Amino acid sequence: MPTVNLELQMKFLQELEDALSDALGRYSDDGAEKLAELKYMQSEVLRARRIISERLATGEKPVRRAVRISDEYREAAYS
Repeated sequence: MPTVNLELQMKFLQELEDALSDALGRYSDDGAEKLAELKYMQSEVLRARRIISERLATGEKPVRRAVRISDEYREAAYS
């Protein structure tokens, strides 16, 4: 199982937050729907940064979850 570099994730999230802030300024006249979507994405980035910060502070390892593909999707893949 690969290890996750939390510092690298934080760097990526900071760059993403900067890009979203820039986009909010650039598209401020493009309508409420686009601004609401950008603000939502920005709030999700902030939430992710908070979670990663907590993991960095506590030394918690991320939980890997197994994904089970249902039989319906398998059938569609082979059709």
